Amino acid sequence: MKQFVKLLLVLVLCPTLVQATSLDGTSSIVYQDKHYVFRNFNTAKGYVRLNNGFTILAGQSAGLDTFVTVSGAIDLRTTGSLDLRSDLFLDQHVTWSSSGKIYGRGNTIHLGGSLSLPTDTIVQFIDDTIIDGHGHALTLGAHAQLLLASDVSLTLRNMTIQTTRNSSNIPIIRCFDQKGHVTLDNVELALADDFPFRTGRMFFNNDVIVTGTSRFVYQSVMQSYVAPHSLLTFDPGTTLYYYPSSTGKDLIQLQDKSSGIYLEGAATTLQATHTGMRLSKGRMWLDNKVTLSTRANTKFNGLTLLDTQNYGTRIFDVSWSPNGRFVAVGGISPTSLDLVQIFGFDGSVFTLIDSATYGADKVESVNFSPDGRFVVVGGRTPTNGQELQVYSFDGSTLALAAGASYGTEIQASTWSRDGRFIAVGGVGPTNGDELQIFRFQYGTLSLIDSANFGSRAETVEWSFDGKYVAVAGTTPNEVHIYSFNGTSLTFIDSASHTSIIEEVAWSPDSRFIAFGGLPRNVTVYSFNGTSLGLADSVTTGPRIEGLNWDPSGNYLAIAGRDSTTTSQIEIYQFNGSALSLIFEQHVTTAMVAGLETIAWDPSGKYLLVGGSNPDAGFDELNVFSVSYRFDTSTQALTNGISLGNSTSGASFDLDTYVLSGANVNLAGQLFYDSTS
Repeated sequence: MKQFVKLLLVLVLCPTLVQATSLDGTSSIVYQDKHYVFRNFNTAKGYVRLNNGFTILAGQSAGLDTFVTVSGAIDLRTTGSLDLRSDLFLDQHVTWSSSGKIYGRGNTIHLGGSLSLPTDTIVQFIDDTIIDGHGHALTLGAHAQLLLASDVSLTLRNMTIQTTRNSSNIPIIRCFDQKGHVTLDNVELALADDFPFRTGRMFFNNDVIVTGTSRFVYQSVMQSYVAPHSLLTFDPGTTLYYYPSSTGKDLIQLQDKSSGIYLEGAATTLQATHTGMRLSKGRMWLDNKVTLSTRANTKFNGLTLLDTQNYGTRIFDVSWSPNGRFVAVGGISPTSLDLVQIFGFDGSVFTLIDSATYGADKVESVNFSPDGRFVVVGGRTPTNGQELQVYSFDGSTLALAAGASYGTEIQASTWSRDGRFIAVGGVGPTNGDELQIFRFQYGTLSLIDSANFGSRAETVEWSFDGKYVAVAGTTPNEVHIYSFNGTSLTFIDSASHTSIIEEVAWSPDSRFIAFGGLPRNVTVYSFNGTSLGLADSVTTGPRIEGLNWDPSGNYLAIAGRDSTTTSQIEIYQFNGSALSLIFEQHVTTAMVAGLETIAWDPSGKYLLVGGSNPDAGFDELNVFSVSYRFDTSTQALTNGISLGNSTSGASFDLDTYVLSGANVNLAGQLFYDSTS
């Protein structure tokens, strides 16, 4: 009795010890009428009815293994995680109120009614998930997104996907890397804005219909498929725009003769760039008024300065957020703020959002995570003794989330494409290895593996397919390529340079790697997964300090410093084998300063540069809009739209039907490549 009284007093005097418990409906039905708050590792199991919705607290995870439908509001508090131990049944009265993560474990979310994701909501799928709409609509609010982690499959079936407003930097569905894949199964995709599909694979099963007045832009370098006995239809006013970040012509494949594409109705367009597009094996119908075009607006046409921002003495690095709405900046001796600064960008002007101290010396590297929720920072002489620091960012505030010691100085720190690892390079590492790989889990950084490079690792970059890490610098003046399997680095190949390598950059299809520094040249090597091969090398104006491919892989931007020339920004076109200088832009002539960094935004519409001692009209941070024009260069017939592939045999013919009364307009090259 005394023990019971003591326990009662503790519960009364210390109410914070009373926490929500798991809901166990395995032996009897649990009917939860009030909105339920799950804390870390709470579960609902068995016959549990959540009648008024639930909340999972920020940064915490809860598991659901229930057989009864859920009603009411679901709130994951932006960073909460929903762990599905079985199928989840949502009734018609469910509302979704925030971003969050879903561990699907291969289970299905069943919609009992239409469901809407609010504006700016990002739902991240950490492993395989199916959403079955059962004929209802899934509506994505302005800038809402379904985000797939690495090697994750998301199936959307039996639904209408209704969009409202999405910029090209915030597509409605995005894969972290090329290993993700999306399946649309019996889906109507109602587009209110263009939908660029940049990474991963897409599978079209049964009837998939694209409606609206916008474009489905295929930019991925991976193969996607229209399944057997399936039809991909583009309704009046829509466009299938084939614009991969590679030279692949047949990345949308009809799997057999029962697979089809139907271009239906007035103002429907099939458009390709000068790379060309090839359709084979299946069937294609052209109905009503259809345009087939290879006249794409993809030719670089120039830069226009939009806005400038004062930083201080010198900017060393910049990074765009994945949605293109924020810019991270790091450098030395800022005028009035901290070393790390975050600016908002609305398409025309910068606005300071927040800043972080880091230390009193300098920041050499800043990089947004693939989901835009963290910024990794590296530099010299940090206040807390940790050269590697990770900050969380919620759109308004930076907060230190994790840190780790490296050694004397970090020159580069970049996220893996799935956001799980950070590659670091620098000078004077404590363990003697200049290249280091850290695993990031919220609150902790753990060293996974490392490799010795030499005296100074100036730059590190992950390939876009997430499989390889490139490191380069001085002594040796080489680029080293490593594979990384999640636990260990394995050396693959290297390429030498005559002097310091300041920057290295992978092309979007991971087939090429560019690097430069001193002497003043930029070199491109091809990479096939096992070895490097020289593609081209050209002499540049400035010493290269910044180097970055545009999202299409057609253009390479460099930035640098040199007192003997006024070409501080240079744009090169790359055709898969040769570089051609097509543009120069003067910003500053300072010998020991000039430009240090350059970065295209994820859409390719803007170019960001940073440096020091700018000329009149410029500041340390500058953003340019990029203009394009139609490519009017001579186009080979085989680089047009090819119907069939005769060299592979009759089974690769494309049966093409122009329906009665149809009006087919051709702009560019059309090649009927059939065996008959």
